Amino acid sequence: MTENSKLKKIEVEAVLFDMDGTLIDSIGLIVAGHEHTWEEFTGSVPPRELILSQIGKPLQDSYPGMEDPFKMVDVYRSWCEGKTDTHTGLYLGVVPMLEELRRMNFRLGLVTSRFREGMDDCMRVHGIDHYFEILLSQEDSPGHKPGPEPLQAAAERLSIKDLSRILYVGDSEHDVKSAFAAGCKSAVVGWTSMDKEELRALGPDLWIDEAMDLPRSLSLI
Repeated sequence: MTENSKLKKIEVEAVLFDMDGTLIDSIGLIVAGHEHTWEEFTGSVPPRELILSQIGKPLQDSYPGMEDPFKMVDVYRSWCEGKTDTHTGLYLGVVPMLEELRRMNFRLGLVTSRFREGMDDCMRVHGIDHYFEILLSQEDSPGHKPGPEPLQAAAERLSIKDLSRILYVGDSEHDVKSAFAAGCKSAVVGWTSMDKEELRALGPDLWIDEAMDLPRSLSLI
């Protein structure tokens, strides 16, 4: 990857997106929910960097070393319930980007580590589900990011056998590693809350500074 990688034309058939931190600005809510949960179970809050590093994994994997992570998940989900409407939003340019990709005849999908209930809630609030041919949540694959299973499941749904024809767009190292593990191409959004230097060092195929950089950088196979 180079600083000008957004200018490269990458040939793909399908574009799959992560949700939180990629399309939907929900990182603040997610961090606050984890801080509340850690405080309730341990009486203290870990560094923000640690919490950020767990985002993108399934919730039950976000509490390393804890005896009952599923109980913590219940507390987290209860605290976040009802806040999607007031505490999240679409990133700038997401809707025009999706519309342009559809106009260019790319097949679009959403692949998130969220539980289906949370994914459906975000789609209800922000109204972008109609852009996607497939919507995959945590329940839809046997394994999870950073493993290849979610993207393999998406490719199967799309009947795409050559996963190099797929670009996965995300905001975290788990997204990049999942794409590489599955044999997909990888893109990172420049509005990520994660450490940008660390993400660049992973060598994604594409770095997107603005939403419309994505359709400008792609060519349909």
